[in-house]
Amino acid sequence: MKLISTRFFLSVMAISAALNGMAQDDIDLKAREAAAAAAQARHASDSLDGKWLRSGVFSLNMTQVSLTNWAAGGFNTVSGIALFNGTANWKQGRKAWDNSLVLAFGGQQIADTDPQKTDDRIELNSKYGYDLGNHWYLAGVFQFKTQFTEGFDSEGNRISNLLAPGYALLGLGMDYKPNDNFNAFFSPSTARVVIVTDETLWGGSDDPDLRVYGVKNGSTTELEVGGYIRVMYKTELAKNITFMTRGDVFSNYLRNPQNMDVNWETLWTFKVNDWFAATISTMLIYDHDTDVPRKDADGNIDPGPGTQFKQTLGLGLTWKL
Repeated sequence: MKLISTRFFLSVMAISAALNGMAQDDIDLKAREAAAAAAQARHASDSLDGKWLRSGVFSLNMTQVSLTNWAAGGFNTVSGIALFNGTANWKQGRKAWDNSLVLAFGGQQIADTDPQKTDDRIELNSKYGYDLGNHWYLAGVFQFKTQFTEGFDSEGNRISNLLAPGYALLGLGMDYKPNDNFNAFFSPSTARVVIVTDETLWGGSDDPDLRVYGVKNGSTTELEVGGYIRVMYKTELAKNITFMTRGDVFSNYLRNPQNMDVNWETLWTFKVNDWFAATISTMLIYDHDTDVPRKDADGNIDPGPGTQFKQTLGLGLTWKL
């Protein structure tokens, strides 16, 4: 009996040692796999260090209506919008350089009337930053905005053009970027130049104090110095559904700092496949130096500063470049 007990004890000890060795091997295997994954991630990050990452999306949305002997009435209509959104980003060590370009142009023609513009935009953004740690960057920002062609009001008067207006902004501040989906830039010291090169926008007036987009009559530029904030957020809400929103605020210290300029846009993208997608976009703008055709209490047109809002629904082809 004593011999059997000894053998049983030795068997239990051997099985325990084997199981412990297997568990230890399993732990070691998981540790090796984790270390390999971390090394692979570092290698992928290192392989991209110092290289440019470029992306671009071009979309084209078209609408056409043709009527022949249509008893309910209506007009033949053709409309379309072309949009390009591209990025080029670079990172090396603690330095990062992010660039984006937005180009948009759209128009429509109703029956035999002259074509009318429905969208016109050129916007370039560039940000260079140095990582200070804890998701904070010391950064400089450059922004340039204008449009491709002239624009007219409902009465056919020219109210805008290429570089009329144009905006060039340069700021130095702090950029907070906790992840790839969110970033916020704050600059207490920002210079902005407003450009108006089309002298016809002053309507032949001799008033030296008359301003168009903030630029005085007889001049082509206006220097503004103020504070600037820019925030961007993007996320994937569901498979093939993405949402992006970004906004910026600028306050001119030199003239009416309480009248802050606001730009806020949103974009919803509903992807059907690699070639076809639907988009819903909105843009809200307030600029105290921009006159809009407001109406007074009597219904008369009274141009002055006001909130501008645009909503666009697009359904069409999309190409990734």
